Amino acid sequence: MKKQMRQQDRRGAMLVLVAFVLVILLIGAVFSVDVAYMHMVRAELRTATDAAARAGSEALARTQDIDVARAAAINAASQNKVAGKGLTLSGNDVLFGGLNVSQNGRFDFSEGQAPTTAVRVSGRRDQASADGAVQLFFARLFSTSQFEPVLDATAAANVRDVALVLDVSGSMAASAGGITRLQGLKLAVNAFIDEIVASSPSTQLSLTSYSTFATKNLELTNDFQLVRTTTNRFIPTGFTAIGNALTVGSDSLVRDPLARTFAAKTIVLMTDGNHNTGPSPITTVSTAIARGQQVHTITFGSDADQNLMRRVSNAAGQGSLHIHADDAADLTEAFREIARSLSVVLVE
Repeated sequence: MKKQMRQQDRRGAMLVLVAFVLVILLIGAVFSVDVAYMHMVRAELRTATDAAARAGSEALARTQDIDVARAAAINAASQNKVAGKGLTLSGNDVLFGGLNVSQNGRFDFSEGQAPTTAVRVSGRRDQASADGAVQLFFARLFSTSQFEPVLDATAAANVRDVALVLDVSGSMAASAGGITRLQGLKLAVNAFIDEIVASSPSTQLSLTSYSTFATKNLELTNDFQLVRTTTNRFIPTGFTAIGNALTVGSDSLVRDPLARTFAAKTIVLMTDGNHNTGPSPITTVSTAIARGQQVHTITFGSDADQNLMRRVSNAAGQGSLHIHADDAADLTEAFREIARSLSVVLVE
């Protein structure tokens, strides 16, 4: 009799344990459905937010109009469903500004910073958003009925105006390994344009050449073939007025008819010699600095004043580079490296 009672007790305890385990499994199954749904919604929100940021930055690059860019971002978001409906953005969800490089090499968005090249979109499905929080299926049984994801996406439009400022003084007729220095420069400029076409075709170029005097050969243009053709016509002559040339290049970035308000401004200043007429570039670079322009400097050959040109790029800051080229091959690589630095930046 006692043995039979013990068996019944064990069966009763087992039934309780099975019931408990079934409840746990049911709870797990319930939560797994909602967790999977939450992951899906977050992925949809990421897609919608990224699409909006990219659309806004593309429109900004193309039109230079913040209102048009904001409308493009809002429209792109609405075309992407999040939890079964297109994502609705308000005007305050689309911000405009610039990018700063942090000490760890990351790009940080800064609202309102000039030039305006970056768009940040906040994709929200919380209670305060137009679409409201996402309703869950089963979690409401355990007092949690909503999911409120918020994701940011930032895209930086590659809007850049570049002034090529090139030395065509008499020393450019010197030999540079089987060709003249000027011939080496022409090859380097062609390589520079090839990189621009491949990585940042929205870039515009102006062209300034200098010897005793500085001449603006081309205003800002997106006709890269015209830049190639004009550069190929240069002949070496005269002295080296680096300071005056720097001023002409800087002026083109703000005064040319096609200069863009929201474009980042960059000067590429190349020389093979020593400044020897007119104001020093260490003086005239102050104009470029006041205008917020980058100044990349390239020195070519053993006669070039590397110290002076390094001081010019260091004074300009803002990621400005100085590169020295010993020969024509190095010169081509220097121009390629600078062209690559102008490519699109996408963050977040």
